[in-house]
Amino acid sequence: MKLSDKLNSKTILNRLNANNKIDVLHELLDHFCSINYLETSVKLFSYLEEKSNTDHFTSSRGIAYHYNTSMEINETIAILGISKKGIDYGAVDGLMCNFILLVLDPESKSNNHRLIINLFQDLIKNINIKDALLEANSSDDILNVICKWEENQNKIEL
Repeated sequence: MKLSDKLNSKTILNRLNANNKIDVLHELLDHFCSINYLETSVKLFSYLEEKSNTDHFTSSRGIAYHYNTSMEINETIAILGISKKGIDYGAVDGLMCNFILLVLDPESKSNNHRLIINLFQDLIKNINIKDALLEANSSDDILNVICKWEENQNKIEL
């Protein structure tokens, strides 16, 4: 599996409007509904909000991860939100989060989110990639950065 299998120009929000963690969750889930990946997000939002109050989803370095299962989907879906100014997630390193990744798994495959999160962590480790994602002007530009990184990863693996 590749990141580009789950992220596309519809599931990349280049300019988040949210200013806090709760609003980010609303914005990402509402976007899933607007592109017909989900029908409703009320219950799912409640689960994610509850988890975000008990679990610490920030992995530092300006990145936050959320994940959950959903009865509405048959395959893992992901959405990436980018905030140029950053959102305060109370990260242990004190950095604002510029990248927020939300992964939803079907109940039958409740651990697929781990692979997507690990792939994203590998991508974002590279400071040049991180800068390119922040400087990108569109969702298509961001997807191109991801796809180029994946091509280079495939060359390395050969």
